[in-house]
Amino acid sequence: MPLLALVCDDDTTSRAQVTDILRSQDVTVIEASDGQEALAVFMKEKVDLVVTDFLMPKVDGLQVIRNIRLSGERGNIPIVLMSAISKSQILASQPEWGPDHYINKPFKPKKMAKLLNQVLSEIGQKE
Repeated sequence: MPLLALVCDDDTTSRAQVTDILRSQDVTVIEASDGQEALAVFMKEKVDLVVTDFLMPKVDGLQVIRNIRLSGERGNIPIVLMSAISKSQILASQPEWGPDHYINKPFKPKKMAKLLNQVLSEIGQKE
C-alpha cells in the first residue's frame, strides 16, 4: 500500500516542490494551505508522514505538530518542519513538541529530496 503524506504550506511554490519530490517516490500526497486545513486532513486520513511549514495563517506549524503529537498512537509519525526561522528559535518555546526533522527555507530541492528519502527509508524500516 502506498504511503500517504500530508504537505502543509501556505506558499504554493514550496508546497508544489515538496509534493513533486514525494510523488516521484510513489508517495500519495494530500496538500493543505494552512494549519487548520492540515489538522482537518490529519483527523480524517491515516497519514504516514507530515511535512509542514512553520509560519502559516490560522494555525502555525508548531501548533499542528503539537496537535498531532497529542492525538495518541497516530501522533508518532515522522514530521518535517520547514521554516526560514532557525530551529533553535522555534523550539525555544516548545522543545517537547518539536519535529523529527527540520529544513531551512528556502530549501534547495536536492536537499529536500535527500531529507525526504531518508525519512521514507526510516518509515520503510518500521513497517
